[in-house]
Amino acid sequence: MSRLDGKLGDEAGVTLVELVVAIAVSALLAGVITAFMARPMNAYADARLRAILVDSADSALGRMKRDVRLALPNSLRVSPDGSTLEILHTVDGARYRRAAGTNPGGTDHTAGDDWLGFSAVDSQWNLLGRLTYLSFGYGTPLASSYRLAVYPTSSAVWSEAASGANPGSITPNGVAITVSNDGDEDKISLSSGFRFALESPRQRLYVVDGPVTFRCDTSSGTLTRFSGYLPSVAQPTDPTSAPLLTAASALLTRSLSDCGFRYDPGTATRAGLVSIDLGLTEGTEHVRLLDQVHVENAP
Repeated sequence: MSRLDGKLGDEAGVTLVELVVAIAVSALLAGVITAFMARPMNAYADARLRAILVDSADSALGRMKRDVRLALPNSLRVSPDGSTLEILHTVDGARYRRAAGTNPGGTDHTAGDDWLGFSAVDSQWNLLGRLTYLSFGYGTPLASSYRLAVYPTSSAVWSEAASGANPGSITPNGVAITVSNDGDEDKISLSSGFRFALESPRQRLYVVDGPVTFRCDTSSGTLTRFSGYLPSVAQPTDPTSAPLLTAASALLTRSLSDCGFRYDPGTATRAGLVSIDLGLTEGTEHVRLLDQVHVENAP
Protein backbone atom coordinates (compact mmCIF):
# COMPACT_ATOMS: atom_id res chain seq x y z
CA MET A 1 0.00 0.00 0.00
CA SER A 2 1.52 3.22 -1.08
CA ARG A 3 1.65 6.29 1.09
CA LEU A 4 1.97 9.97 0.29
CA ASP A 5 4.58 11.60 2.37
CA GLY A 6 5.05 15.29 3.16
CA LYS A 7 2.75 18.31 2.94
CA LEU A 8 0.53 19.31 0.10
CA GLY A 9 2.27 21.58 -2.49
CA ASP A 10 1.92 25.36 -2.06
CA GLU A 11 -1.04 26.77 -4.05
CA ALA A 12 -0.70 30.10 -6.02
CA GLY A 13 -3.04 32.95 -4.90
CA VAL A 14 -3.37 36.54 -3.72
CA THR A 15 -3.80 37.84 -0.29
CA LEU A 16 -6.41 40.37 0.76
CA VAL A 17 -3.73 43.02 1.08
CA GLU A 18 -2.54 42.43 -2.46
CA LEU A 19 -6.13 42.68 -3.75
CA VAL A 20 -6.69 45.98 -1.97
CA VAL A 21 -3.45 47.36 -3.35
CA ALA A 22 -4.39 46.27 -6.88
CA ILE A 23 -7.79 47.95 -6.60
CA ALA A 24 -6.24 51.13 -5.26
CA VAL A 25 -3.68 51.25 -8.07
CA SER A 26 -6.40 50.61 -10.68
CA ALA A 27 -8.55 53.39 -9.24
CA LEU A 28 -5.59 55.75 -9.28
CA LEU A 29 -4.80 54.92 -12.90
CA ALA A 30 -8.46 55.32 -13.88
CA GLY A 31 -8.56 58.73 -12.19
CA VAL A 32 -5.40 59.84 -13.97
CA ILE A 33 -6.69 58.63 -17.35
CA THR A 34 -10.11 60.25 -16.77
CA ALA A 35 -8.51 63.55 -15.81
CA PHE A 36 -6.24 63.36 -18.85
CA MET A 37 -9.13 62.62 -21.24
CA ALA A 38 -11.73 64.92 -19.68
CA ARG A 39 -10.03 68.16 -20.63
CA PRO A 40 -9.90 67.56 -24.43
CA MET A 41 -13.38 66.02 -24.37
CA ASN A 42 -14.79 69.03 -22.51
CA ALA A 43 -12.92 71.35 -24.86
CA TYR A 44 -14.45 69.54 -27.84
CA ALA A 45 -17.94 69.81 -26.34
CA ASP A 46 -17.44 73.53 -25.64
CA ALA A 47 -16.12 74.17 -29.15
CA ARG A 48 -19.06 72.29 -30.66
CA LEU A 49 -21.54 74.32 -28.59
CA ARG A 50 -19.82 77.57 -29.55
CA ALA A 51 -19.99 76.58 -33.22
CA ILE A 52 -23.73 75.89 -32.89
CA LEU A 53 -24.32 79.28 -31.24
CA VAL A 54 -22.24 81.12 -33.84
CA ASP A 55 -24.07 79.35 -36.67
CA SER A 56 -27.45 80.20 -35.15
CA ALA A 57 -26.53 83.87 -34.64
CA ASP A 58 -25.01 84.14 -38.12
CA SER A 59 -28.12 82.61 -39.71
CA ALA A 60 -30.37 85.12 -37.91
CA LEU A 61 -28.08 88.00 -38.92
CA GLY A 62 -28.10 86.86 -42.53
CA ARG A 63 -31.90 86.82 -42.68
CA MET A 64 -32.18 90.28 -41.12
CA LYS A 65 -29.53 91.74 -43.41
CA ARG A 66 -31.31 90.44 -46.51
CA ASP A 67 -34.57 92.03 -45.42
CA VAL A 68 -32.98 95.32 -44.36
CA ARG A 69 -31.34 95.67 -47.78
CA LEU A 70 -34.83 95.36 -49.30
CA ALA A 71 -36.34 98.06 -47.08
CA LEU A 72 -38.30 100.79 -48.81
CA PRO A 73 -36.23 103.99 -48.58
CA ASN A 74 -36.89 105.93 -45.35
CA SER A 75 -39.13 103.20 -43.94
CA LEU A 76 -36.72 101.66 -41.42
CA ARG A 77 -37.43 102.46 -37.77
CA VAL A 78 -36.09 101.20 -34.44
CA SER A 79 -37.90 101.26 -31.09
CA PRO A 80 -36.48 103.57 -28.36
CA ASP A 81 -35.19 100.61 -26.34
CA GLY A 82 -33.44 99.16 -29.40
CA SER A 83 -35.23 95.81 -29.16
CA THR A 84 -37.45 96.10 -32.25
CA LEU A 85 -36.72 96.93 -35.88
CA GLU A 86 -39.39 97.47 -38.54
CA ILE A 87 -39.28 98.05 -42.29
CA LEU A 88 -41.61 98.22 -45.26
CA HIS A 89 -40.41 95.28 -47.33
CA THR A 90 -40.01 95.63 -51.10
CA VAL A 91 -40.22 92.67 -53.45
CA ASP A 92 -39.57 94.36 -56.78
CA GLY A 93 -39.01 97.69 -58.47
CA ALA A 94 -38.91 99.31 -61.88
CA ARG A 95 -38.88 102.64 -63.67
CA TYR A 96 -42.25 104.06 -64.59
CA ARG A 97 -42.96 105.73 -67.93
CA ARG A 98 -43.44 109.47 -67.40
CA ALA A 99 -43.97 110.57 -71.01
CA ALA A 100 -45.35 109.32 -74.29
CA GLY A 101 -42.91 107.65 -76.63
CA THR A 102 -42.12 104.94 -79.13
CA ASN A 103 -39.61 102.28 -78.20
CA PRO A 104 -36.70 101.32 -80.51
CA GLY A 105 -38.58 98.20 -81.57
CA GLY A 106 -41.37 100.36 -82.93
CA THR A 107 -43.98 99.73 -80.23
CA ASP A 108 -46.08 102.84 -79.74
CA HIS A 109 -46.74 104.06 -76.19
CA THR A 110 -48.36 107.42 -76.83
CA ALA A 111 -51.82 106.64 -75.44
CA GLY A 112 -52.96 108.64 -72.44
CA ASP A 113 -52.84 105.61 -70.14
CA ASP A 114 -49.25 104.74 -71.06
CA TRP A 115 -47.52 107.12 -68.65
CA LEU A 116 -47.86 108.12 -65.03
CA GLY A 117 -49.15 111.61 -64.30
CA PHE A 118 -48.67 113.57 -61.09
CA SER A 119 -51.06 116.51 -61.57
CA ALA A 120 -54.15 114.40 -60.83
CA VAL A 121 -55.15 110.91 -59.76
CA ASP A 122 -54.04 108.18 -62.13
CA SER A 123 -55.05 104.54 -62.32
CA GLN A 124 -53.09 103.14 -65.25
CA TRP A 125 -49.57 103.57 -66.62
CA ASN A 126 -46.64 101.64 -68.06
CA LEU A 127 -43.27 100.57 -66.75
CA LEU A 128 -40.11 100.94 -68.80
CA GLY A 129 -39.61 97.22 -69.24
CA ARG A 130 -40.74 94.43 -66.95
CA LEU A 131 -41.04 93.55 -63.30
CA THR A 132 -38.19 91.13 -62.68
CA TYR A 133 -38.52 89.41 -59.30
CA LEU A 134 -42.22 89.46 -58.52
CA SER A 135 -44.16 86.28 -59.24
CA PHE A 136 -47.56 87.12 -60.73
CA GLY A 137 -49.97 86.31 -63.52
CA TYR A 138 -50.87 88.91 -66.14
CA GLY A 139 -54.39 90.16 -65.62
CA THR A 140 -54.71 88.70 -62.09
CA PRO A 141 -54.70 91.19 -59.19
CA LEU A 142 -51.77 90.91 -56.82
CA ALA A 143 -52.36 89.90 -53.21
CA SER A 144 -54.23 92.54 -51.21
CA SER A 145 -51.15 93.35 -49.11
CA TYR A 146 -49.19 94.70 -52.08
CA ARG A 147 -48.71 98.45 -52.54
CA LEU A 148 -46.82 100.75 -54.86
CA ALA A 149 -44.52 103.52 -53.66
CA VAL A 150 -42.92 106.44 -55.50
CA TYR A 151 -40.36 108.80 -53.98
CA PRO A 152 -40.83 108.22 -50.23
CA THR A 153 -38.59 111.01 -48.93
CA SER A 154 -39.18 110.64 -45.18
CA SER A 155 -40.56 108.39 -42.45
CA ALA A 156 -43.97 109.98 -43.13
CA VAL A 157 -44.44 107.00 -45.44
CA TRP A 158 -45.72 105.09 -42.37
CA SER A 159 -48.48 107.59 -41.59
CA GLU A 160 -49.38 107.80 -45.27
CA ALA A 161 -49.55 104.01 -45.52
CA ALA A 162 -51.68 103.76 -42.37
CA SER A 163 -54.07 106.58 -43.23
CA GLY A 164 -54.38 106.00 -46.98
CA ALA A 165 -53.34 109.57 -47.73
CA ASN A 166 -54.11 110.59 -51.31
CA PRO A 167 -51.95 112.19 -52.60
CA GLY A 168 -49.10 110.39 -50.89
CA SER A 169 -45.98 108.37 -51.51
CA ILE A 170 -47.62 104.92 -51.20
CA THR A 171 -50.94 103.52 -52.39
CA PRO A 172 -53.60 102.91 -49.72
CA ASN A 173 -54.68 99.58 -48.31
CA GLY A 174 -57.44 98.01 -50.37
CA VAL A 175 -56.35 99.39 -53.73
CA ALA A 176 -55.86 96.33 -55.93
CA ILE A 177 -52.89 96.23 -58.30
CA THR A 178 -53.00 94.36 -61.60
CA VAL A 179 -50.15 93.89 -64.07
CA SER A 180 -50.87 93.34 -67.77
CA ASN A 181 -48.70 92.83 -70.81
CA ASP A 182 -48.52 95.89 -73.08
CA GLY A 183 -46.29 94.53 -75.81
CA ASP A 184 -42.74 95.25 -74.70
CA GLU A 185 -43.70 96.84 -71.38
CA ASP A 186 -45.67 95.92 -68.28
CA LYS A 187 -48.76 98.01 -67.57
CA ILE A 188 -49.92 98.78 -64.03
CA SER A 189 -53.64 99.17 -63.28
CA LEU A 190 -55.12 100.29 -59.94
CA SER A 191 -58.65 99.53 -58.84
CA SER A 192 -58.95 103.13 -57.59
CA GLY A 193 -57.24 106.25 -58.88
CA PHE A 194 -54.29 107.52 -56.88
CA ARG A 195 -52.04 110.54 -57.08
CA PHE A 196 -48.42 110.19 -56.04
CA ALA A 197 -47.40 113.37 -54.25
CA LEU A 198 -43.89 113.68 -55.63
CA GLU A 199 -42.27 112.65 -58.89
CA SER A 200 -39.10 110.58 -58.65
CA PRO A 201 -36.13 112.19 -60.44
CA ARG A 202 -35.05 108.68 -61.48
CA GLN A 203 -38.58 107.44 -62.23
CA ARG A 204 -38.29 104.76 -59.53
CA LEU A 205 -41.33 102.73 -58.51
CA TYR A 206 -41.24 100.17 -55.68
CA VAL A 207 -43.52 97.18 -55.10
CA VAL A 208 -44.06 96.68 -51.35
CA ASP A 209 -45.56 93.53 -49.85
CA GLY A 210 -46.03 94.93 -46.33
CA PRO A 211 -44.24 95.61 -43.05
CA VAL A 212 -41.70 93.29 -41.44
CA THR A 213 -40.71 93.44 -37.77
CA PHE A 214 -37.77 91.84 -35.96
CA ARG A 215 -38.38 91.58 -32.22
CA CYS A 216 -35.78 90.67 -29.56
CA ASP A 217 -37.05 89.15 -26.32
CA THR A 218 -34.19 88.39 -23.95
CA SER A 219 -36.59 87.26 -21.20
CA SER A 220 -37.65 84.30 -23.35
CA GLY A 221 -34.34 84.15 -25.23
CA THR A 222 -35.94 84.49 -28.68
CA LEU A 223 -35.57 86.60 -31.82
CA THR A 224 -38.73 86.55 -33.97
CA ARG A 225 -39.68 87.86 -37.41
CA PHE A 226 -43.24 89.13 -37.90
CA SER A 227 -44.92 89.80 -41.26
CA GLY A 228 -48.35 89.90 -42.89
CA TYR A 229 -49.91 92.78 -40.97
CA LEU A 230 -51.03 96.31 -41.83
CA PRO A 231 -48.79 99.36 -41.33
CA SER A 232 -49.49 101.60 -38.34
CA VAL A 233 -48.46 105.16 -37.49
CA ALA A 234 -46.78 104.08 -34.25
CA GLN A 235 -44.25 101.29 -34.39
CA PRO A 236 -45.68 98.07 -32.91
CA THR A 237 -43.40 96.40 -30.35
CA ASP A 238 -45.69 94.15 -28.28
CA PRO A 239 -46.18 90.67 -29.78
CA THR A 240 -49.17 90.07 -27.48
CA SER A 241 -51.11 93.00 -28.97
CA ALA A 242 -52.35 93.90 -32.44
CA PRO A 243 -51.05 94.06 -35.09
CA LEU A 244 -48.19 91.68 -34.18
CA LEU A 245 -50.56 89.38 -32.28
CA THR A 246 -52.24 88.25 -35.51
CA ALA A 247 -49.16 88.56 -37.74
CA ALA A 248 -47.31 85.60 -39.21
CA SER A 249 -44.29 84.85 -37.03
CA ALA A 250 -41.06 82.91 -37.58
CA LEU A 251 -38.52 82.12 -34.86
CA LEU A 252 -35.03 83.10 -36.02
CA THR A 253 -33.00 81.96 -33.01
CA ARG A 254 -33.14 80.84 -29.40
CA SER A 255 -30.73 81.27 -26.46
CA LEU A 256 -30.77 85.05 -26.97
CA SER A 257 -29.12 86.83 -24.04
CA ASP A 258 -28.24 90.21 -25.62
CA CYS A 259 -29.79 92.04 -28.55
CA GLY A 260 -29.86 95.55 -29.86
CA PHE A 261 -30.61 97.55 -33.00
CA ARG A 262 -29.20 101.00 -33.75
CA TYR A 263 -30.01 103.15 -36.76
CA ASP A 264 -28.32 106.20 -38.24
CA PRO A 265 -30.63 107.39 -41.05
CA GLY A 266 -27.91 109.28 -42.90
CA THR A 267 -28.90 111.95 -45.44
CA ALA A 268 -30.33 112.20 -48.93
CA THR A 269 -26.79 111.81 -50.30
CA ARG A 270 -25.38 109.40 -47.73
CA ALA A 271 -26.69 105.91 -46.97
CA GLY A 272 -28.09 105.11 -43.56
CA LEU A 273 -26.47 102.51 -41.33
CA VAL A 274 -28.10 99.79 -39.24
CA SER A 275 -26.08 98.11 -36.47
CA ILE A 276 -27.25 94.71 -35.24
CA ASP A 277 -25.80 93.29 -32.01
CA LEU A 278 -26.67 89.70 -31.06
CA GLY A 279 -25.50 87.69 -28.04
CA LEU A 280 -26.36 84.00 -27.52
CA THR A 281 -25.71 82.04 -24.33
CA GLU A 282 -26.02 78.31 -23.69
CA GLY A 283 -24.64 76.83 -20.48
CA THR A 284 -21.19 78.34 -19.89
CA GLU A 285 -20.74 79.34 -23.53
CA HIS A 286 -21.48 82.84 -24.84
CA VAL A 287 -21.00 84.28 -28.33
CA ARG A 288 -21.60 87.81 -29.53
CA LEU A 289 -21.86 88.95 -33.15
CA LEU A 290 -22.02 92.53 -34.39
CA ASP A 291 -22.83 93.45 -37.97
CA GLN A 292 -23.73 96.61 -39.88
CA VAL A 293 -25.89 97.07 -42.98
CA HIS A 294 -25.97 100.05 -45.31
CA VAL A 295 -29.48 101.32 -46.09
CA GLU A 296 -30.15 103.18 -49.31
CA ASN A 297 -32.49 106.06 -48.39
CA ALA A 298 -32.27 108.08 -51.59
CA PRO A 299 -35.53 107.14 -53.33
